[in-house]
Amino acid sequence: MSAPTRSNGDSARQLTLKLLVTVVVGGVVYVLTNVLLREEEGPWELLLSVLCGGTVLIVQFMASFVNQLSELKDVVEKRFADIGEATKLFNEVEKLRGDGVPRLAEHATKVVSMGPEILHEFAHEEINRLAGQMEKLTNLSADCAGENHDWLINLTKGTRSSIDAVSTTVVDDGFWNSEPAGRYITAQREAIDERHVMVRRVFIMKEGQDRDSLEALAAICKEQGEMGIQVRVVPQERIARRIGRGKMIDFILFDRAMSYEIKADLDGGISSTTVNAGVSDVQTLIRRFSMIWDAAKDPNDEPALNGLPDGLPDGVPVLTNGTNGTNGTDPDAA
Repeated sequence: MSAPTRSNGDSARQLTLKLLVTVVVGGVVYVLTNVLLREEEGPWELLLSVLCGGTVLIVQFMASFVNQLSELKDVVEKRFADIGEATKLFNEVEKLRGDGVPRLAEHATKVVSMGPEILHEFAHEEINRLAGQMEKLTNLSADCAGENHDWLINLTKGTRSSIDAVSTTVVDDGFWNSEPAGRYITAQREAIDERHVMVRRVFIMKEGQDRDSLEALAAICKEQGEMGIQVRVVPQERIARRIGRGKMIDFILFDRAMSYEIKADLDGGISSTTVNAGVSDVQTLIRRFSMIWDAAKDPNDEPALNGLPDGLPDGVPVLTNGTNGTNGTDPDAA
């Protein structure tokens, strides 16, 4: 049974009940007047019973009207509250740049009303994931399992002044030859060329890397240096002496205001990614990057690096600000 049919049925039952009550009251009044006014002549009994019955009927309708008015008031208040929430939400949405949120709302409503059920479930999960991510970011931080390349690309696209990155070659093994790395490099090139963003990267080498690894690292440095990225390489043992031993993590600072941190598992793979805009956390990483950058620049406390212009090991070319060169060895021998 549809809602309008049920509503009509309830109205009919209520009206019948009101009439029944009116008839009963009128009948009772008529009997009482016959008993109490037995000697009186005239149609008083009938008039009084009709008057009382009519009064009861009017009272019932008035009570029903008051109830309906109260319900209407509740509905109106709820609607105004909904309008207030919608207005507040609209004002908040206006603060966002572009048309992403209106597009999301428009296409989300379309998706959940078309196609198979699995499409609807997938759309709901994606919306919930995005809502959860936005909720986390209200605390200036969010994390996810594994590596999130979309975060990396979007942060690079949003950068306006500087990108400072620390990359451990253990975590980076194979990354720079991957498809996400290609998109990341492209985004960095656009940031340098179009927005004049300064990009600095320090590669931290683990101990005992073989010649093939060094040659691969040299090729990466050459490619990024030619793009205008300031590249330096520093041995892990030097970092340990400068800033103390501890677990090394890859991190990137965007505009020195937000960090992208990669945490490695015991096997050297990527276990999780965190983005963080907390001031104290970002300041800690800014100081850490400065110490690592300076350690890569100063070769005096490492005999194997003594006399090399940027603290680079033998076989790795010196590449700074896109200029090519060598560390004093034969470039053809690398």
